Amino acid sequence: MARLTQVAIILAATLCFLSLVDVADSHAPKFIVEGKVYCEVCRANFTNRYSEPMAGAKVKLECKNEVTESVTYTLEGETNEKGVYTLTAEGDRGEDLCAVTLVKSSMADCAEIPDEKPAAEVTLTLNNGFHDEFRNANPLAFTRKEALPECAKLFKELEEPKR
Repeated sequence: MARLTQVAIILAATLCFLSLVDVADSHAPKFIVEGKVYCEVCRANFTNRYSEPMAGAKVKLECKNEVTESVTYTLEGETNEKGVYTLTAEGDRGEDLCAVTLVKSSMADCAEIPDEKPAAEVTLTLNNGFHDEFRNANPLAFTRKEALPECAKLFKELEEPKR
């Protein structure tokens, strides 16, 4: 009987320990932020059939306090061969405004950041109705100094009304 009591105490202690580890781990949620960077060769500021995914582009996730606007979190990353970046952000940022921005192009002929400095805003909290860790960011694009000649055809097609 004493042996059974010892086993029960050991099992109870183990369960308590495992639940404490789980609670400690749950205090710092992780979020997977994924997005795409491309070269916008028509200087139209939207993705189109001529847009090219950009491998090796550098991006930065930055979170700022909503009130003070001081930077509270920063994380940099790079796109893969398909122009996709994946950033793993740690911690709940419910009091912050977070966005991914362009840092550096990997293409010398497509390295301009548009004047309006594009940013893909993301929400990094579980207190907003999203209950998983995945966050999809809007695409970002560097532009060329000059649009490709093929772009004239695209712009003409966009002007024509559909029948």
